[in-house]
Amino acid sequence: MADNLTLIVGAGPTGMTAAIELKRAGLDVRIIDKSDHMALHSQALVVQARTLEQLQRYGVAAQAVERGRTVNQAKFFSDGKLLVDFTLDRIASRYPYALFLPQSETEAILNSKMESLGVRTERQVELTSLTQNGGIHATLRHRDGNAEEVNPRWLIGCDGAHSVVRTLTGTAFEGGGGGLSFFLGDLELEGPDAPGDELSIHVRHGDVVFMARLTDRIVRLIVALHATQGESEHPDLTIEDFQRAVDQVGVRVKILASEWMTPFRVNDRQAKHYRIGDIFLAGDASHIHSPVGGQGMNTGMQDVANLCWKIAAVARGANDALLNSYEEERGEVGKALLKFTERGLKLATVSNPLLERVRDTLAPIIAGLHPVQQRAIGFISETAIEYRSSSVVKDCGCDGELRAGDRLPDLARNGRGEAATLLQDWTVARHLALVVNPGSAELDRVKVSLPGAEVISLNTRDLDEEGKRLLGKQSKLIILRPDGYVGFCGAIDREGEWLDYARQDALTR
Repeated sequence: MADNLTLIVGAGPTGMTAAIELKRAGLDVRIIDKSDHMALHSQALVVQARTLEQLQRYGVAAQAVERGRTVNQAKFFSDGKLLVDFTLDRIASRYPYALFLPQSETEAILNSKMESLGVRTERQVELTSLTQNGGIHATLRHRDGNAEEVNPRWLIGCDGAHSVVRTLTGTAFEGGGGGLSFFLGDLELEGPDAPGDELSIHVRHGDVVFMARLTDRIVRLIVALHATQGESEHPDLTIEDFQRAVDQVGVRVKILASEWMTPFRVNDRQAKHYRIGDIFLAGDASHIHSPVGGQGMNTGMQDVANLCWKIAAVARGANDALLNSYEEERGEVGKALLKFTERGLKLATVSNPLLERVRDTLAPIIAGLHPVQQRAIGFISETAIEYRSSSVVKDCGCDGELRAGDRLPDLARNGRGEAATLLQDWTVARHLALVVNPGSAELDRVKVSLPGAEVISLNTRDLDEEGKRLLGKQSKLIILRPDGYVGFCGAIDREGEWLDYARQDALTR
């Protein structure tokens, strides 16, 4: 068994992100994929703010934003009438928008970063058998038909909704029901309802049309028609299929040409377990759902950001039980995501006339409430995800609103230039120990005690009002995990407590 080798099965955005995370942490990685190429089309389209924060740590966020199209407004129409119109510019992030970026572009950016770290996808290589008995035993079939036996220390299944890893481990994929049929296309169109720089959703009598502009010429359409649910998928979609759909929903556009179109069917499902011994499931292999909210790819990338620093900690000597928190934390995120997308889709696809009227009457009122808007924006951008109830975070109580388990925003630093932020230089795959309002002796003590962390001193008077509100005025220690979430928050003088936490993550070594 290779001491610290992780085998990643599946080289989509989730798999490549896992490879980047592990390699940045100094671990050995192999990544395989049975396909002979990366994504050729747009497929997963939306990169959310939380994922852009993740890409910032890899040094590629600016490149993604440059290649994509920023969107900060969403509109919801029912039978041609605008019901809800809200903006995303209130996201508490360095990236206060959604980024429309074709999956082919996202994969190209991730692949370039991964290869710069010395990892290259082994293509047309397929996992054919997998067992665990005193270690992982896997068989790989190469493109020439030859078989290879490998024994990695860990294996991560990032191989999609039809995951071979999930199947070979016998892990149940729970949920489902009948599922919903969609068809999707990147189309050239014109007309008064063609979207500008906003995301628009049109509904009518249970039918849904989602539209978002990819480029000045091309618009992404996703269609779900109430009358066609239960029918077989359209194997050969045409422009006329999309035109009939938008006409049926009352969207005033004419479709001129197509770059790409495909049918797909989605059942809401979640793996019963995300951890099976030293084998882990991530992304669509662990949860699938409707495209409502543009969450799928983003959730997968954040799954492995959560998992991989824990694998690295165990490789450094942390207790293996730390890896149990991957399922504990991300399993709850998966449950919330499935619930959100299911409810959102049910709301959009209401076909009962009475319920439609109730929805159309109440939606503008409810959506106009500030707390509702903030909750929706936080969920969609994934900046509201927190792990406060996790067994591996420790909050010892102190002033300020930030708590252990919370994501730490990239706060503005006053007096250091207009664009200076707290986390702009945090690109190493290490914990970050923020010694807040310290004396010199306290700062030195933390540096000596936590050799496994990057230690910086921070005075809250140098932060903006958001920073002061979150971090408070008292002297404290905040230990930020490599995935951007607070692992420990407490007073510096309670050394025994933060040292206990640090030993859990192998920061004292």
